[in-house]
Amino acid sequence: MPYATVEQLRLLIRHPEPFTDDEAAAAELLIELAQGAIDDETGQPLETSTDTVTLDGPTRDDHLYQSATRSRRLLLPRWPVTAVESVTVHGEDGEDTALTYGPHRDYTWSTDGILTRVGGEWPAHDRAVTVAYTAGFTDLPAGVRRICLRLASVGWSNPEFLSAETLGDHSRSFSAEALGMELTTADRRTLGAYRART
Repeated sequence: MPYATVEQLRLLIRHPEPFTDDEAAAAELLIELAQGAIDDETGQPLETSTDTVTLDGPTRDDHLYQSATRSRRLLLPRWPVTAVESVTVHGEDGEDTALTYGPHRDYTWSTDGILTRVGGEWPAHDRAVTVAYTAGFTDLPAGVRRICLRLASVGWSNPEFLSAETLGDHSRSFSAEALGMELTTADRRTLGAYRART
């Protein structure tokens, strides 16, 4: 699911006619580049997808015992979480154990992307848990769509990547950075609410 549509971009830039095939292709590319800039800032794609990840076991500093101890909570890389399909614990001896969801079973999960182990703790070794889960926004936040369209429209206004132009003796300079698809401080503040957590 793209963060914005070609038609939304066409309306924003007040293009009077439907895009030609070449214009539509250029608009799709600009939207893709804008979406990439957003994903780079948030550290996660925001559209819904199902992923399988293998995570190191969580640990927390225990100041009382001056050591790292295991934790009941395991943080998934992406959020919001809408479904958890499976959770498998990998023992240090190579034995795998499939866990069962439920408050009186093995684990529970929250939309914030936290798996909580019921009646125990997650193992603390490397590559300890594999999780198949679905995360992302089914309805993209309006602020994210606004940023995507603004970035794409800036790119549309400078299709030749022109960074400087002098009319006397006609001198032109080109630069990929001149595309201007850069996040503002306000954009970064807005996107901060959707950053991946580690």
